Amino acid sequence: MKTFLATILTLVGSLLLHAETARVAILGDSITYGGRWPTLVESALRSTPSFADAVIVNFGLSSETVSGLSENGHAGGKFPRPCLHERLERILQEFKPTHVLACYGMNDGIYLPLDDTRQKAFQDGMLRLKEAVEKRGGNFVAITAPLHDADHPSQDPQRYDAVLDAQATWLLAQKGWQVIDIRPDLRTAIAEAKQKNPGFVFAGDKVHPGPQGHDFIAASIVKQLWPLWKLPGAPVMAEGQALNILSQRNALLKHAWLTKTRHIRPGVPAGLPMPEAEEQAAKLLLDYKKTLTPQTIK
Repeated sequence: MKTFLATILTLVGSLLLHAETARVAILGDSITYGGRWPTLVESALRSTPSFADAVIVNFGLSSETVSGLSENGHAGGKFPRPCLHERLERILQEFKPTHVLACYGMNDGIYLPLDDTRQKAFQDGMLRLKEAVEKRGGNFVAITAPLHDADHPSQDPQRYDAVLDAQATWLLAQKGWQVIDIRPDLRTAIAEAKQKNPGFVFAGDKVHPGPQGHDFIAASIVKQLWPLWKLPGAPVMAEGQALNILSQRNALLKHAWLTKTRHIRPGVPAGLPMPEAEEQAAKLLLDYKKTLTPQTIK
């Protein structure tokens, strides 16, 4: 009986310890690496008790796919597109995320029309990603890719955005998956923005959204994440000085963790050693919290 009780107490203690600090890994390509939407989502999460002191790191990596595909002559022939699965186990082993938000797809069709082989490579990559995260006890959320060439919408079946539509349809059809589909909200937000300002541009290069586009992405994600994770209240995202401080922290930890987990993409700035990065990040988090707390005037 004592052995049974001891086992139960050990399990309960382990669960409580695991629940003490959430660890959120945000995975994705250059749109994620850009940092604005992940920082906005982080700020919303930090407004809740369970994520106020969470370890939240942006692991986005430019050019990356989950499919392992790469077009001929990518980056002028300098290097093929990196694949998440080359570094995924190192991220899971060293960061030990309790939660993973993953936004892939934009690069996975390598900017060619819809094709069954390429589509299956994306699907297999997402299946492997979900399985790897859940095998280690993490909560996995898939986020659909943003829109391609959203400023010039087309119904041409050969358009690249049709590939991203097909990816989203497949993700939403997976039973038991947590999926956030940002694409409908983006279409609505972009149409409204263009109605107010006909000169509004979502993504000048057809792929990478500007700051307001990132705001649209973050707004869609938090709107859907709150009921998914049963978070309290309404999501509130930082702005002004608070957002600037959190953005600095996001970039600091992003490069430190990308370096620590040994990504292989050329051209990414090296991060600080983890002890130094974490010390600076702790100070920035305190500064961030001060901007959210009214100071008593004596």
